[in-house]
Amino acid sequence: MDGFRHVHPISVRFKDIDALGHVNNAVVFTYIETARVPFMTALGIRSTQVPIQDISFIVAHINCDFRRPIFYGQHVEVGTRVTDVGRSSMRLEHRIEADGNLAAEGHCILVYYDYNSDRSIPLSAEILAKIEAFEGRKVARNS
Repeated sequence: MDGFRHVHPISVRFKDIDALGHVNNAVVFTYIETARVPFMTALGIRSTQVPIQDISFIVAHINCDFRRPIFYGQHVEVGTRVTDVGRSSMRLEHRIEADGNLAAEGHCILVYYDYNSDRSIPLSAEILAKIEAFEGRKVARNS
């Protein structure tokens, strides 16, 4: 998948299919989440071993544009990348392909969040460096 260093395979389950015979649109958001977790781990900025009460990323916004239906038995992959960062947030872009064809695309905004203080906190220089090292490029910064 061009431009995406992280591509996660998805197994379409029979229970993902709706009455119209294709993957339900709400399930596509689950596919994005399924890919996002290993992406954050691959970046080296999230560990499945960190308790939820500690600092973490939370989803502040998510959207998806559906381009074509996904059917049971298709080979599905989700590409994820960081497109830009803010003071305490980052924007992830997602591309979902079924049998190599664009099926859906969207983005989410993740906010770096401290559950103990109940507020967002700035992304550290270390986190920014890890993102850029993984992506292999400078990441745009918005204010």
